[in-house]
Amino acid sequence: MRRSPVVWLSAVLVAILAGWAAVAYLTGRDDGGDCAAPVTVRVAAAPAIAEAVTEAAGAATDPCYRVEVSARDSAAVAAALAAPPSADAPHAWVPESSFWLRRAKAQGAFETPDRGTSVASTPVVVAMTEQVAGRFGWPGKAVPWSALLAPNAPNVPVGLPDPASDPLGVSAVIGIRALTSKAANAEATNVAALRRISPHTVTHGANLYQRLPGATDTGKTLTAFVTSEQAMLRHNRQAPETTLVPAYPDPSVPALDFPYVVLPGAGDAERQAATRFLTTLIAPPGQRILRTYDFKAPGDDALPDDDALVQLLTAWTGVHLSARLLGVLDVSGSMQEQVAGGGDTRMSATVRAVQQGLGLMLDTTEVGFWVFSSKLDGDRDYRVLARPQPLGEQRERLIAELAKVRAEPGGQTGLYDTTLAAYQDARRNWTAGRINVVVIFADGENNDPGSISRANLIAELTKLSDPRRPLPIIFIGIGGDIDQKGLTAIAKVTGAGCFSPRTPAGSARSSSPRWRS
Repeated sequence: MRRSPVVWLSAVLVAILAGWAAVAYLTGRDDGGDCAAPVTVRVAAAPAIAEAVTEAAGAATDPCYRVEVSARDSAAVAAALAAPPSADAPHAWVPESSFWLRRAKAQGAFETPDRGTSVASTPVVVAMTEQVAGRFGWPGKAVPWSALLAPNAPNVPVGLPDPASDPLGVSAVIGIRALTSKAANAEATNVAALRRISPHTVTHGANLYQRLPGATDTGKTLTAFVTSEQAMLRHNRQAPETTLVPAYPDPSVPALDFPYVVLPGAGDAERQAATRFLTTLIAPPGQRILRTYDFKAPGDDALPDDDALVQLLTAWTGVHLSARLLGVLDVSGSMQEQVAGGGDTRMSATVRAVQQGLGLMLDTTEVGFWVFSSKLDGDRDYRVLARPQPLGEQRERLIAELAKVRAEPGGQTGLYDTTLAAYQDARRNWTAGRINVVVIFADGENNDPGSISRANLIAELTKLSDPRRPLPIIFIGIGGDIDQKGLTAIAKVTGAGCFSPRTPAGSARSSSPRWRS
């Protein structure tokens, strides 16, 4: 039986990446001193540490520089560093974890250091309500990490920041593997433990605090979740309705290490000033400020190397079918044609199938969408409709944007150039811990004059393929005009194929229930 676009869109659930979370602070000294022109240093800091870095900058006594600190989501900074630099690009960066330095480099920011100087640290813990802690003997004794995360632990739902996009989740997965490593069947036991925690995965760890009893989130209440000690202590200091108790890992797992790096785009003067500010942060006065925000001394708990980390997150992918999906939709003129047996056009039927598929995917699945025809954006045959973001943050908006899509009257099918561009983009942004996939909906053959040939396209895709980091292209053929053999040959080099349902809407209706189960 042939499968519909919705089946393949939902089945190969895919990844990245959040937007700027910019709350900016302008700090530091500007009194001139002996300097003719004090240097301004722009520092992008993870929201968890931005306020502390701001206070340290304000306490700096060096008159030769001033520091402008902005709280920015680390995923967004990593993605921005791989893009052409902006006029206000930061000179230095303090993400939560060295995880983000690696992620930036993997996304194409090749000159970004993959190691930095830790300015603070905080352990990764499982925070739980006092009621849950009392079930394990607290306050008479500390609650061990294994009490909540071991495979044979009582059935207490534990919230988890997505390991594919949050270093807290990575540390939790490392800890679970350590807990299961001595079992008779270690791999199966590890999978069972991951499967137990998987249903309670969220995109952003900060959102878990909104799931506590009495909080504002309308989602399912959680009484335990993976977080940092610093975030938990800050929560408790605010006299909340629900006070939290930590369970610490044993054996230890990588802490958040808050590495400070000077970025390659900084000029000589900014680089020198940024380095001097680093000295301020790690000096005793700076460390005292950081401790008032519940951070611990700098640490160097190392993450596994890249290959080991990919292997670790691949096991997670097999349990939590979350994806990073780039959908590419044909809007050439022929998409206006009617679908047999109904009043739909190829475009309206396909859009509806895609919308239904989006409704079935996990909130943590990252989806982006392009549309393509010919010369849609200057000389480019495609236009970006939506950058990849977790569906939990954009599902309704994306569904609404797709509803506005219309076929381009007279538009040609620039399929090959678009396919290569989409694959290059998805390869640059390949994300461990997710099923990465490109899904292209097309209703005809490539007929764009001057485009890359099929043979050259296959050669380029072959160069970009990496068995250790799989990235399939799945073609969904719409109507009877597609080049099934040619598209299959193209997809084959990426480990996938071409599928052609009879009608997008009909196939969507018949297959959707399977993906609800």
